[in-house]
Amino acid sequence: MEIITSIFSLSNFTVLYDAFCTAIGGVECFVILYFICLACFFVIGKDYMNDGFVYPFFFMALTVFNPFLIVPLSKVIGLLPRIRRLFWLLPVNLVLAFVFTRSVFAPRKKFLRLLTTVCITGIVIYFGSSVIPQLHMPENIWKVSNTVLQISDLIEEDASGNDLEKSALYSDVELLELRQYNPSIHSVLRRNDLLDWSIDPADEEAVSQVIKSKHVLHTLALVSRYGIEIDPVLFVSYMERVKASYVITEPSRDLHDYLTGTGLEQIGAIDGYRIYRLNR
Repeated sequence: MEIITSIFSLSNFTVLYDAFCTAIGGVECFVILYFICLACFFVIGKDYMNDGFVYPFFFMALTVFNPFLIVPLSKVIGLLPRIRRLFWLLPVNLVLAFVFTRSVFAPRKKFLRLLTTVCITGIVIYFGSSVIPQLHMPENIWKVSNTVLQISDLIEEDASGNDLEKSALYSDVELLELRQYNPSIHSVLRRNDLLDWSIDPADEEAVSQVIKSKHVLHTLALVSRYGIEIDPVLFVSYMERVKASYVITEPSRDLHDYLTGTGLEQIGAIDGYRIYRLNR
């Protein structure tokens, strides 16, 4: 009974309506015009218009736009915070572009075509939003943080100057962009080592089990991810085994004395991150 009540709750309609209002914010007039066009297609449109525009909308209204289906489902799969993105499926721009184009070429006389073009242009200018105030040339065309760019440049320069492998040990999830931006810089820890594997660093027995297991990557993660100072000889041995030349520590992790004590040398500091080189 509780499940049925949650599915048919009127609050589901409210949630979907609020998401819809958020999704169409600033373009309400064009969305209204889109629905008017759909109504015209349904009443006077030809079959291919209904097949291409009206019937797909009816299908979506019964599925992804059905508040009694999509809202309960979204709560289960964790989609609810992003449910407004479903309304991006509406082909508003496509339909309006189709209608405007047909409207321009429908009249046979050139004067009427020109008049229609001017009217449509006026509608777009009046009801649309200018992007000029928000238009700025990007300073970072690679769409990654400047921190990642600077760390990448530092490792590239240092590795080429010392003939070292561009392989780094780090555990900060933010630095996953580093290998996306520069794939030549190898990450010692795999993505699942950063996101899926974990232990309680306060559990001495669990930490001891990781070290005894001789799992190289998890043992290195004890240092970079949890700040656990393992045997320096073991640490350097495992670094050499995976051919890691660099360690990048997180801003919140102070491993300077430990790493320099193992023989690593700090070669730079960028936005709180410290970059160390293993001198072989």
